[in-house]
Amino acid sequence: MLTVTRSRLSHSSGAVFCSFGQPFGIVLLSSLVAFASGVVKAESCDSPLSCCDQGSNCRQFYLSGIVGADFATFDKVSGNPTTVPNQSIFTGGAAAGVRYLRDNGALRLEFEGRGRDQVSATSGDAVDNITTRATDGWSAMVNVWRDYKPYDSFGLYAGGGIGAGGYRWTTGGNGIGSLVSGNDRISNFAWQAGGGLFYEISKRATVDLGYRFFSISESTAEFSFIGLPATAPTNFAASELLLQVRIYEPFRGWRR
Repeated sequence: MLTVTRSRLSHSSGAVFCSFGQPFGIVLLSSLVAFASGVVKAESCDSPLSCCDQGSNCRQFYLSGIVGADFATFDKVSGNPTTVPNQSIFTGGAAAGVRYLRDNGALRLEFEGRGRDQVSATSGDAVDNITTRATDGWSAMVNVWRDYKPYDSFGLYAGGGIGAGGYRWTTGGNGIGSLVSGNDRISNFAWQAGGGLFYEISKRATVDLGYRFFSISESTAEFSFIGLPATAPTNFAASELLLQVRIYEPFRGWRR
C-alpha cells in the first residue's frame, strides 16, 4: 500500500498534519474535508442578506424609520397660477435595504415607502370659493446612496432614487365654486435626489439628517364644470428635511 513518508503542512492553510506510514487515501480524504470545511466557513453568512464577518464581501441588511417636513409646491404648471406655491407638511415612512461596506464608507441600495399630509389652497371669499387639495400622498422609491466616512463615526452621503408617487386630487367649493367638482386619483413617475450627514451610534445603528428634492411628474386631473367634463394639469414637488434612524441586522439575535 502506498503511504505518505513525510508531511508538515499547516492546518490553517486547509491541510492536516500527517504521520509516517499513514495511508495516502486517508490523508487525501482528510485534506479534502478540511479544505471544504474552510470554504464553508469563509462563505457562510448570518442570513441571505447579511454576510459581514467573512472575507472582504461585507454586506448588512437594515431597516429604517423616516420622519420629516416637506415644503411642498402643488400644481406648478407653466402658464397657470400655482395652486400651492409653498406649504409645510409632515412626511413619514420606512425603508429596507442592504449596505455594502467599502474602505472609505459604504454603498446602500434600498426600497423606501412614505406618506405625506395634504396640501390645499382656497381662492375667493367665504361665499364664493374653490378649494383644491392633494390628499393621501404616497411614494414608493428605489434608492442608491453613497456613504463617505472620513471619521470613525461621522460622515456624509449623497444619492437619489426613482419610483412612483401619487395623491388624490380634489376640487370644489361654495357659490360659484359649487359649479366645479373633481375627485381624481393621480399617480405618475417620481424621483428624488439629495444628501446629508450621518452619525454611527454603534456598529448596528446610525442616525442621519438629510435634504432631498422630491418630485412627481405632471399628470392630468379630471373634473366637471357645470356638469361638463374638463381636465387640468397637476403635479407635486417638495424640498424635504428628513431625520432617519437605521438599524442594521435587526433580526440577528433571533436566528441563534
